This record gives sequence, structure tokens and C-alpha cells, in this order.
Amino acid sequence: MASKTYTIPKGSLILVTGANSYIGSHIVDFLLELGYNVRGTVRAPKPWLNELFEKKFGSNRFETVIIPVLEKEGALDNTMSGVSGIVHVASDTSLNPDPNEVIPNVTKGVRNILEAASKQPSIKRFVLTSSSSAAYFPNPSQKVIITEETWNEVALQAAYSAATPPEQKPFIVYAASKLESERAAWEWFKHSQPKFEMNTVVPCMNIGQILSPEIPASTMGITRKLLENDDTAFKLLPSQSFVDVRDTARLHVIALLDLAVTSERIFACGVPYKWADVVAIFRKARPHRQVPNPPKDDAVDLSVVEPGKRAEELLKSFYGKSGWTKLEDSLLAAIVDIE
Repeated sequence: MASKTYTIPKGSLILVTGANSYIGSHIVDFLLELGYNVRGTVRAPKPWLNELFEKKFGSNRFETVIIPVLEKEGALDNTMSGVSGIVHVASDTSLNPDPNEVIPNVTKGVRNILEAASKQPSIKRFVLTSSSSAAYFPNPSQKVIITEETWNEVALQAAYSAATPPEQKPFIVYAASKLESERAAWEWFKHSQPKFEMNTVVPCMNIGQILSPEIPASTMGITRKLLENDDTAFKLLPSQSFVDVRDTARLHVIALLDLAVTSERIFACGVPYKWADVVAIFRKARPHRQVPNPPKDDAVDLSVVEPGKRAEELLKSFYGKSGWTKLEDSLLAAIVDIE
């Protein structure tokens, strides 16, 4: 790696919320690999998670703490002891269509952990996992320029609108919760001016390696079902830009440790794909499997994510990685256990 001096010394303790999640587990993996120790929050006991990282990195490197409800006031206060950095990944991914249940709770959870962090003088960096849906929805009909200042106001309006079709509500409410919680984080940061630095990572659709069969893997879990002739992915997820989950995790590590990255929204958005591309790769890789035909209205997202160039540059300067992981490589890494 080109960068040798980090914001936080190796051997320090990093708190990662949602450590058992698809993205969170990869962030933990990279941090342990770099020589950091990790405390991961989970909502319920996950002995398989401890076993996973103990087997790979040895004992006393990773520990879990159970926090069932992040939005409960003071819920995270006791997790901050000895922590030097925080990566807040956990969020509501239930796809509950009720905005009044989801959005306020997610936002409160973010404020809670920021408030708890501000009480711990040892903390130097805070990283929040957002979503590209907090900035924009894919647009296959016209070219739209996305910048660091772009926010998905359409999602917020649609989340509370009675005119929004019921089948669209779950994802739209999720998008609105990511928008409101990330924006609330930046507002809190500007107003409170804590001693630590903050960055956010804004990933688009994640695909790629799954570290344990116990991990549902969200978007990748749904995509894998195409190999079972299940077209749920086509109904829930429009063709858009994708990013390999390992690249997303790397960008979280960069946001936490790179001295040159301060107060940034880092867009983990690689290149656009079509479902037809995914279907072709799966059919070639597993010819004996029945894979559904792509949607008839399948089209490439024309959105231009300008900050994606910055993210790609960071992957190169910090990890020496030239370019985003390719679609085929990501998909094949995710189905190694499927014959």
C-alpha cells in the first residue's frame, strides 16, 4: 500500500456496527487483516461470526457486543470504551413499507452513536454507511449528473405519499431512511463540531463474495436466487451501477484511515450493468441451471456519478488497486458454493 501513515495506529480498537451484515463482515475482515482489533455490534448472539474471525485471525482480535435496539437512548454508550474509530454500518433493512416506523428510528440510531462517540475522547474517526439511493434513483431514460451535493428528495416525498404504489414503498422507504439519516449525520457533525473527523460511504448495489452462509447478503442473496429460476431480483432491483462488496469495504477502511480523506461523501459506485449481463454470466458459469430471462424493459442506468472517479482514485492510492472489480469476477466469487 502506498499509504503508510494512518489516522489510527495499528493495534487500535475499532467499533463496527452490524458486523454480521454483508458489508460489515467484509469491513471487519479488512480491518483485522490490517492489524486492528474489532468490536462488532450484533442485535442477537452470533457465535458463528466469532468463530469465523477467530479461525482466520486468532483469538482476542474480534469480539461482539449485543445491542438489540440502536435507537434506544444510551444504547451505545457502554460500547465506546477503548475505541479509536467507528464504522456505523447497521441500519433497518427490513423493507418495512411504513416510513413513520423506519425513518425516525434509523435517524435516531445515527444520532445516538454520534452522541456516544462525542463523549469518548479516544475516537479519531467516524464513518457512516449510506446508500446511493440516498442520492439518486437509477434513470434509464435520461442522463443525470450526480455530485457530492446530490440528495434524493424524490425518495423522501414518495416515502410519505399515499400515491406511491404499495409494491414500491419498501425500497423507497429504505432509500428515504438512508437519505434522512446521512443528512442528519452531516447536520449533527456541522453543528456539534466533535473532535473526530467524519466521512460517509455511499455504495450502489453490492455484489460479490459472501464470507459465511449465515449471511443473507442482501442484494447478492437476492441475485443468487436467479440460479434457482427466481426472478425476485428483477422486481426489486432496477438495473443500475454495481460495486463489488470488497471494494465497498475497502472504501470504508480508506474513509477511516486515510489522512487525505476528510469530511467526504465517498461514492462506491463502479459501472452500470444490465440484468441481461448478469443472466449471461450465470448461464455461462452454471449452464445446467435454469436462469430466468431478463426483464423486457431492462436498460442501462444513464446516471453519471461524478464522485465515483474520486473513489476509484482512492482505491488505487491506498490499496494499489487499478479500477473497480469486474462484474463477472464479482458474480463468480459469490456463487462458488453453488454447483
